[in-house]
Amino acid sequence: MPVKDGDVYTLLIDGSKTFQVECVVSPEALKQGLSGRVGLKEGAGMLFLFPELMVHTMWMPDMKFPLDVIWLDEQLSVVHISYGLQPCASRADCDSSSSVYSTKYAIEVVAGAAAKYGFRLGQDLKVLL
Repeated sequence: MPVKDGDVYTLLIDGSKTFQVECVVSPEALKQGLSGRVGLKEGAGMLFLFPELMVHTMWMPDMKFPLDVIWLDEQLSVVHISYGLQPCASRADCDSSSSVYSTKYAIEVVAGAAAKYGFRLGQDLKVLL
């Protein structure tokens, strides 16, 4: 069954911790991301499913809170983590953050949640069905 915008899945971290992710796959949803939202529930994030494996960037126009971004390859292995990305003051003054390596997925979480939930480089995540 294909994944669609708004689908919610549970990720298994280190074989024991769980984390909820809301999926975004359409071009519009990928562009919108968490922009405009005032926050996220504890233990939740947004999973971006990019159409192709490549170096991706995120920028934070209209964001209301800082984020960590966990960048994943096509096997759901953590290849990079961007910590504490700050919302933009304006669209004209808006820095972007890169995955550094080729990625297929990214998870946006509230700043500090990447460390709190134990996301780390080289880690393999699993999706619980």
